[in-house]
Amino acid sequence: MNKLKISDSDKRLLLIFFAIVIVACSYFFIFNKGMSKAAKIEEQNMTDRAKVQQMEQMEAGLPKVKENIQTMQKKQKDIIAAYPADMKTEKVIETLQEFEDKSSNFHITDVTFAMNMPIGADNSTAAADGSAAASTDTTEDTTTTQETQTTESADTQSTESTESTPENTTGPTGNVEGYYASIGIRYEASYEGLKDMIAYVNKFKDRTTIAQFSASFDNSTGKLTGDMTLNMYYLENTGKDYVPPVFENMPKGVNNIFGGSSSGTAEQ
Repeated sequence: MNKLKISDSDKRLLLIFFAIVIVACSYFFIFNKGMSKAAKIEEQNMTDRAKVQQMEQMEAGLPKVKENIQTMQKKQKDIIAAYPADMKTEKVIETLQEFEDKSSNFHITDVTFAMNMPIGADNSTAAADGSAAASTDTTEDTTTTQETQTTESADTQSTESTESTPENTTGPTGNVEGYYASIGIRYEASYEGLKDMIAYVNKFKDRTTIAQFSASFDNSTGKLTGDMTLNMYYLENTGKDYVPPVFENMPKGVNNIFGGSSSGTAEQ
């Protein structure tokens, strides 16, 4: 049997070949996989560094965010304080009495009510109802002034309402909805009395606007007469409780149904 003889040069070539195979296998099966994992790790590190940078920026802006939250909470409280929880007929009457009491020589002679009007609805019908009682007889020297005010955003009078004591509040309890009562009044007042009333309405603790008014000079009395439409706004589901008005010193009933003294008897 012939033996295969390998020369020294062939042995060296085989060693070199096996070395190349080992290096190639190491590159494709070990080094290349390691590089792929390293690339994925580097990509993940870049993502993590971006998240860390974002979180650092958020942490740096956290004091400003807290300040903004406190500012918005204060604005919310001021807005809620400027709007009552409800507007019932009794509340309207109390408010109108206060307007009369706080104004010099301003007297309301007639009132019409249009309640529970959603904010944003057309109030032309309510305004017409409020002014339907106006006198149609006017002289040539009668002057009529109309001033129309649009519904403003809820925070326009927040600075004025902070001086008043708000009702009990616990924060919004649902979808906050806005309504208003359109109140038409007929009045008789002096010039100063009308100015006092308008000034008091503008500073009133509950959100109230003068949608329109007319004023005519009465030669017989020397006073101004006219009609005015007041919009009294309120917000529901703010957490405030409706506080019904208390009318003090209001006489109720008589001593007896016959009009005499309580100890007397009816005439036969």
